[in-house]
Amino acid sequence: MILATTAALALAACGREAASEKTEGAASAPGAPNQLAVTPAAAAPAMQTENRTFRDWRVVCDNGNACVAWTGGDGGWLRVAIQPGPGQVPSIETGSWSLGEVGEDAPALTLLIDGRQRQPRAGPQNAANAQDHADRMRRIVAEIAQAKTIALASSSQREAIPATGAAAAFLWIDERQGRLDTTGALMRRGARPDSAVPTAPPLPRVTPARAVDQGAFRGAENPMENDPPKLAVPASLESRTDVRECRTEGNPTLNAATLAVKLSANTELWGIPCGSGAYNATYKLFLTGLNGANPRPAALPERLPRREGDIGGEGPWLVNPVYDTAAQTLTVFPRGRGLGDCGTITTWTWTGTAFALSEERGMGDCWGISPDHWPTYWRTQRG
Repeated sequence: MILATTAALALAACGREAASEKTEGAASAPGAPNQLAVTPAAAAPAMQTENRTFRDWRVVCDNGNACVAWTGGDGGWLRVAIQPGPGQVPSIETGSWSLGEVGEDAPALTLLIDGRQRQPRAGPQNAANAQDHADRMRRIVAEIAQAKTIALASSSQREAIPATGAAAAFLWIDERQGRLDTTGALMRRGARPDSAVPTAPPLPRVTPARAVDQGAFRGAENPMENDPPKLAVPASLESRTDVRECRTEGNPTLNAATLAVKLSANTELWGIPCGSGAYNATYKLFLTGLNGANPRPAALPERLPRREGDIGGEGPWLVNPVYDTAAQTLTVFPRGRGLGDCGTITTWTWTGTAFALSEERGMGDCWGISPDHWPTYWRTQRG
């Protein structure tokens, strides 16, 4: 059970990263944002995603320049995030599943900075206390940056959180977001007005195709969770060598968990299950015409190529695919472990002619951090 306290004032709204993560100021490998979405607006310039490690702290700033820094361990975690642009207030979140019992009400966690209690929760979100909240968040961030010890406490229990490296992490965020020497900086505050902070860079735009009625395919969009309809895989697919290779596990339950989606009146998406473990199932995905005609591997652009040893594997295999027929999005989630607190979640949007990468978030640290607290590595705007 993750016990979380959230301190976010209304803000504008890892496994694959381990090999490219850099330490103490070295840049990570650049992506190619203009190649990841297929609509014209996607060519608008965006920043490169970067991730760094500063001693005990990790930092990610995504292509829209939203930045997240976090530290932790098996006992709990601490996360500081700030959106790009002027007028932003940092959010501070903590969590632990070692402080409490499953099934009981989650006790409130207290953040201890050098032994001093701090409560980073947001109060009533109104104009009267907004400035007080912003000032308090910045004071706590400054204390975290200079802390010798950090801990989370609940009742009589306490869990230590690694502290070293916070100042360097926050300073790098200030530099990345253009906050240095401004009144809104996390670390190096100065006299420059917060209005001098650059606005957020434009995000690529991905326009989904119109949703279509699924008919006989209804229920096959999430085959590992739903009882899949009795859909026969078309012979045009079954006869392919790569599909026959998928069947070698010989698991009848897995073989029946076929993903099938009507993308449009004349385009179908088929996912053939290839193998399974305790909490991950691998698939190969194909685009076809009606009734499986003219099958070809589905092209799914990626921010970084998958490599051997990645949780999600390499090559054409995708893990735990789920399709949202209303949003026209395909999501895969290779879990680092069954609890689902680490791994990579990638989402593509069907635009009517191809799939475009629309979001990627990831967490390489299996510390009990739920996916809604993971940093994003790639974002787009929908429309």
